[in-house]
Amino acid sequence: MATAFGLLTPVTELAAIGWAQAGLVLHLAAAYGHDPLDDERAVDLLVLVGVHPSAEMARAALARATDADIEAEGPPMLRAAEAAWRLAMPLSNQARGWLAVRTLVRRRLPGVVPVTAAVGAAATVERLAYRARAHYRHA
Repeated sequence: MATAFGLLTPVTELAAIGWAQAGLVLHLAAAYGHDPLDDERAVDLLVLVGVHPSAEMARAALARATDADIEAEGPPMLRAAEAAWRLAMPLSNQARGWLAVRTLVRRRLPGVVPVTAAVGAAATVERLAYRARAHYRHA
């Protein structure tokens, strides 16, 4: 049972970080007078979290995803899983860096892993907040 929960921990962590990042960007957009329900916020989010390097690339990817969704065949859950995988890739890059550190730390100092994960997540969200404020301040 502990192994199953241990395997789910990175997934849960990535979902929580993604949720926090999306909420942060949408709240900052609203604070700077931008409509959080506008489709452009999806573009902003994809650029600010590093999924795409530019707004043009993010718009093109969203257009392709929308077209693919219209033309897609197969179960909706499979398409949703594929979309989630694409969005999780930038976050998984962060998680891979921590994986080596966690493995070493877990063996030497049990109980420290959640603390280091929280510190890393807080730093990631703080950097995103800085980028989002700068983006919306000049938009």
